[in-house]
Formats: sequence, structure tokens, C-alpha cells
Amino acid sequence: MIREPRQPVQPDEDQKRQVMRLRFDDALETQFRNEFELGARIPRITILIIGILMIAVTPLYDSALLKAPGDFLTASRALQFGVQIPALALALLITLRPGLRRWSPIAVTLAATITAAGLMAQHVLGHFHHFGVPDDFAAITIAATLLLGRLRFRTALPWALLTLAAATAAQLWVIGLGMAYDAISSWMLLAIASVSAYLLEYSSRQSWYRGRLLEFLATRDGLTSLPNRRHFDLELRKLVREAVRSQRNVAVMLLDVDHFKAFNDQHGHPAGDQCLRIVGEWLGNAMRRPQDFCARIGGEEFAAVWFDAGPEDAIRLAEALRGGIDQLAIARGTDGRTTTVNASGGFAQVVAPSPGESPERIAADLVKQADTALYAAKRAGRGRLVHAGSEHYVDLKTGQRIDG
Repeated sequence: MIREPRQPVQPDEDQKRQVMRLRFDDALETQFRNEFELGARIPRITILIIGILMIAVTPLYDSALLKAPGDFLTASRALQFGVQIPALALALLITLRPGLRRWSPIAVTLAATITAAGLMAQHVLGHFHHFGVPDDFAAITIAATLLLGRLRFRTALPWALLTLAAATAAQLWVIGLGMAYDAISSWMLLAIASVSAYLLEYSSRQSWYRGRLLEFLATRDGLTSLPNRRHFDLELRKLVREAVRSQRNVAVMLLDVDHFKAFNDQHGHPAGDQCLRIVGEWLGNAMRRPQDFCARIGGEEFAAVWFDAGPEDAIRLAEALRGGIDQLAIARGTDGRTTTVNASGGFAQVVAPSPGESPERIAADLVKQADTALYAAKRAGRGRLVHAGSEHYVDLKTGQRIDG
């Protein structure tokens, strides 16, 4: 009997809930935040520059056009050019400098807080000097930061609520309840901005996850859920490049399920597919180290890659992987008591490749050597692993040399 493999976890519904909560699992969340921060740089630079320019041009209208009182202008200029613009300029510098960029969210938040507090202070000063400064400037600053600052909603919303609450409390305490309607309009603006900010991050997460899912599916084999040939080729070249840089080892085994056509003819294609699923599950689960992986690269052909394993260790791991297929007990015969499915393997390894060598050529040679060793294993009787040495091939089951 062919045993049923464990069904792969289907993450769709769980991921939908995570997108709605604006929080992925730890590994995905880290990747998303890194890419989210990269995409946030230009919007943050833009809003900071706009903030500096809007504050810098206020003398053009509040004194020249609106004839603001002199005492008010003195205090207002001190706030604008002594506090607000320096805070925004510092946040801009931090956002622009690659070495300081990780502090950009905090810098933008502090700059927005200082700017909003300064605008509310100018509103209160204007009230005492009988000069009308719009009371919603602080709320506009907070809303603009929520929408354009590309801050994460989970941290930006509490900041926005606390900042506007402090501004409202100061406004009502100093000016009185006559400003209640103005305060309500500011909170309505914040509510609209908050919903919009949530939807923006929701949309960003959804698009990012769909892109990741499409990328994942493009590199996966639909039958076994293992990486496919495209992923194998790309990842092997990447690991070889790393091996060349750091003088590490890379080992490759090509693995072929023996007599699979006869198995298909006898049991039918559904049973053949099930057999490959079981073999694929074993291969995927057996690779324990982070940079080691298995892939399905053809009909009944698989590949395994080990990075930075010693020569003897790699051979031992390869034989354990190949031999484990025998232990799956997938019966070949119809009575369930005859021989079980096994596999042949061809093994090749490069040890500390020279920095002068081409990674692409090394990867191609590894695959070619492993493929030649695989065919040598089949000629030697199948059900064995053959090692492609520098001058000859060795049957690891018998220790005999095999002509290539």
C-alpha cells in the first residue's frame, strides 16, 4: 500500500487574517518591514520637504498680507525657524543618510509631533493676540504624517491619537469650550486619515504577499511542493558564488526513482503521482540545515544540494537521503509483498573552489558530473549512490571503481 503523505499547510485563510491584522508571522513580517522601509524613503523625503517649505513661506502671507501683530510674529518666527524647521530638517537628514535610515520612522514621528505642537501653540498665541490662526493645522499635520509618512499603522495610530488628544486638551484648557466644534472637526479629520492609513497599509501588505506567493509558486513543483528546476538552477548558482567568496564546499546529488515507468504502467498514473509525492515529502523533510535543499528537476528525477558540508559528511548525508527512499516501503508489486521502490543517485562535490573560477561554470560542472555519476549508478545495477571523483567514479555501495 502507498501511504498518504501529510498534506501541505494551506496558508491562504490564515494569511488573509494576518493581512487584516497588519501583522504576518515573524519571518514574513521581517521581510515585509525591510521592503516597506525601502519603499517609504521617497514619500518621507517628500513630506518633510513639503513641511519645511510650507513653514518657510508663512512670512509671505501672515505678515505681508494678513498683517499679524508684531508680538505674535516674534513668537511665531521663533517656533517656526527655531524649532519646527530644524526638527523637520533633522528628520530629513536622517532619512537621506543610509547609515541612519533605520531611525527614520522615529525621526519623522518626532518631527511631526514637534511641528503639530508648534502649530497648536501658534493657534493659542494667535487667540491671545486676536489673530486667527486656523486650529486644524495640527490635525492636518498629524493626518498628513499618517497618510504620507509611511509609518506602520500599529505604531502610528496610537501616536496620532495621543498627539491630537494633547493638542485638543491644550486648546480647550486655554481657549475654552467655545472651540469644541473646531476640536470635533479635527477629530473627524483624524478618523478619515486613520481609516485611509489602515487601508493603505492593508493594500500594501496584500500586494506584497500576493507578489511573494506568485514568486513562490513560480519556483515550486505543483505535484510535490518541492522547489522546481528553475529554483534549483538559480539557488545552486547563488550557493556556488557564496562558496567561491567564502571558500566553502558545495555538494550535489541527482536522484532518480528506479524503474518508474514500469511502476506507472503497472499501477497507473495516479499511483505514480502519489509515489512521487511521498518521495518528495521525504526529501523535503530530510533537509535540515537552512541552506540545504531538495528540488524536483524532472519527471522522476530529483536533486539535493548541501552547502558547507565536509566531504565525508556530504557523502554520508547523500546516501542517507537516497537510502531513506527504500524505508518508505512503497511497494512495486500488486500483492504488496514484493520489492519496494528505490532510487539511484549520482554525487559530485566541489571543495573550497578557487576565487578565480567562474561560479556558473562550477555549478554547470557539478550538475554534469552528478548526472554522469547517476547514469553510472544505473549501469551498475541501480539502487546505489555513485560518487564522481576527480578521475573515476566510485560505487559507494560496493566501494568499486566504475568507468565513467
